[in-house]
Amino acid sequence: KKKQKYQVKLIMDQEYYFSPSELDFKAKKCQRCFYILKKNKISAGDRPPPVFSSFDVVQKNYFKTKNCKDLTDKLPDGVFMNKQEVPGKIVSNGLKDNKGRKFKLQGVPDIVIKFKSEGFGIIDFKTTNLSAEKSDNYKYQLESYAQIFTHPGATKTAPTPKLEPITHMGVLQFYPSEIFMHNDKDCDLKMKTQYSPLKRDEKDFFNHITNLIDLLEEPNAPELNESCNYCNFVNKQMQLKNG
Repeated sequence: KKKQKYQVKLIMDQEYYFSPSELDFKAKKCQRCFYILKKNKISAGDRPPPVFSSFDVVQKNYFKTKNCKDLTDKLPDGVFMNKQEVPGKIVSNGLKDNKGRKFKLQGVPDIVIKFKSEGFGIIDFKTTNLSAEKSDNYKYQLESYAQIFTHPGATKTAPTPKLEPITHMGVLQFYPSEIFMHNDKDCDLKMKTQYSPLKRDEKDFFNHITNLIDLLEEPNAPELNESCNYCNFVNKQMQLKNG
């Protein structure tokens, strides 16, 4: 009985860690790969090419000195918060899923806005095909940042500021359309843009987190997923080995 109580205490004291970016793409693409990543720290290595990070840096450096209405007229008047106001990496504290299990969120937001009237906004930059529904693909990522700012913790180097209410969230999309000037060392690239707003849904977010923790508490990884390229690759390897 003492051993059982100790095991229960260990489970209750366990804290799960998630990065906002993995809650949408990785978690929804393949539960088996997500399980193996979180439980065994084995990644399929499916990170975006470095050029996307370069795009992201250039986009943020350009817009961070602008008024947020320069992004889109769908946002109220406001200013972008700087690194003295919002550290590069932010982390949550005190979050629990629908079953009372503790979890922590940690990530790096693209753009955080302080509106002149009231509240704050979180905008994510994506270099991708333009779509009016694009923000739905990143709803858990953006809600994660909202949860971090409303339940802030601290990294080893800086505390996360408490920002509330979070009144606006969305995705600003960039898509290259043409090169309109060049020389032997540079070219000027024109990109089309589109902003997709997102409504907050905390209930859906906590349901998603609860389902993910349920998955991670399973003793074994899910079966190979036929719709996942990495699972199919592993399956083919096993067939070759056994054949």
